Amino acid sequence: MSEQPAGGAKAPSVLWKAFDVLGAFSHRRRVLSLAEVARYSGLPKSTAHRVLAMLVEVGAVEQVPDGYQVGLKMFSLGVLPPEAALREAALPHLEELHRQTGQTLHLAILRDSDVVYLEKLLPRGRSVMMPSVIGDRMPATCTGVGKVLLAFSPEEVRETALAGPLPRRTARSLGSLDDVRRELTSITGRGYALDQEEAAPGVSCVAVPVLGGDGCAVAAISVSYPAASASGNPRSLIAPLRETAAAIAKSLVIRRSLAG
Repeated sequence: MSEQPAGGAKAPSVLWKAFDVLGAFSHRRRVLSLAEVARYSGLPKSTAHRVLAMLVEVGAVEQVPDGYQVGLKMFSLGVLPPEAALREAALPHLEELHRQTGQTLHLAILRDSDVVYLEKLLPRGRSVMMPSVIGDRMPATCTGVGKVLLAFSPEEVRETALAGPLPRRTARSLGSLDDVRRELTSITGRGYALDQEEAAPGVSCVAVPVLGGDGCAVAAISVSYPAASASGNPRSLIAPLRETAAAIAKSLVIRRSLAG
């Protein structure tokens, strides 16, 4: 459940409850019953019902045959952040890379010490277990996209991200700050990062940065594949990944020039 802001500021309780209800929905939980909304939001069922009715009235939530889902008004607000423009610019190029590789693709950005996934394209017709979810966070030091973002970020951003405890998701995750720093130096030198079952057992990936005009990463893209798969040879993926990243960076420049 949401916490009240510090410093004595007190927002109306209905606002916090509305955010609790909206926070119950996710990419894994697109449609929820009233009981599920109450459970995931931590609110009493009667309160959840009252808040849902209010959100339905303003269009933030829609009632569907199986329960409730986030409404179109929230979707329209969701396209306003710069991350939405980045995803829109990247998607055509990611789809082309997806056709070339047939593997799982990711687009991610760095937020504090985590990566946030903006897009994920899965192989068609195959069930692939990947820990990433669009909109979710994962420790940057445990992922290919995270490591390449850290390697190509300004020093102050990188040091802030590495200031806290070092999380590990598998036995192969980097285990010390010295290991992380050595790895980031290597990534900067070669221009790409590898994740060798560091985020999830059985999953590997290769990632490259999408660079801005200052040479720093504005995003990262990756191709993920089963670690035991011969088709996931990282050397064969680096060139198409770099071409895609360059195309995305060019699209961003064009969009910014047209907008301003």
